[in-house]
Amino acid sequence: MIDAEPPAAAVAPLPVWPAVAETYRLVFGNIAVLAKISALPFVLMVLIGAASTLLDPLSYRLAWEFGTEIPWTLMAVAWLRHLLLAPGPGNVPFFPKLQRRHLHLLGYALLLSVAHLPLTLFPYIADFLSLPDGSAVYWVLYLPLFYIGLRFSFIYAATAVDENYSLAVAWRHTRGIARNLFIAAAMTALVPGKIFDYLLGLALAAKSDSGVGFAVALLWHAGMWVLEALYLALFAVAFRTCTGWVPAADKAILERFE
Repeated sequence: MIDAEPPAAAVAPLPVWPAVAETYRLVFGNIAVLAKISALPFVLMVLIGAASTLLDPLSYRLAWEFGTEIPWTLMAVAWLRHLLLAPGPGNVPFFPKLQRRHLHLLGYALLLSVAHLPLTLFPYIADFLSLPDGSAVYWVLYLPLFYIGLRFSFIYAATAVDENYSLAVAWRHTRGIARNLFIAAAMTALVPGKIFDYLLGLALAAKSDSGVGFAVALLWHAGMWVLEALYLALFAVAFRTCTGWVPAADKAILERFE
């Protein structure tokens, strides 16, 4: 049955292995499209990162946390629309036209970034509290915030395709699938991301000259885009699977969920 409103709760479970496999297939099967979508946001991200280094450490962290949401939004909207609406590679522009969906998604991203401020400011919090084992406390903070972010994750997919959706609906839709979504996200991007960071850290420790440092920094930025693409692809797969969402055959048709 087709309905103009999203269902009250998830209509289907999220099978972990099929979701993870589909996520990787979508990303690496569309890597050329991802590169095209990410080109402008990637340059903006690097510029923001470079400009932020001129600030004091605290301002740098805040500028990075909130400033990078702008290029992230450009990438997220284009990528999610490509995955959910399948417009074809030729319809993906290098310079996207800003629309209301971009402002809405940026607003949600900034709001959720506020929730992650304890992680952004963690070095200062750890120093102020004289924590004996900062890394352990960091993970105590990180995992609940990671979980909360996943509970709201459907808002990104829904907003990108112009659905009438809210954070409250996203929270309801992920209630019954939260454990599987957490496991899938860990397998898709969280664990690979930590391994990637660790390996780059080793590379920086082994080579300290500026040329290698710059190359590692660019590699880090590129790797982060792939990891973000994996996160977003998982959200698209889970949103479509668990809400029954399908794209309308015609823009005049308002029904989206079945």
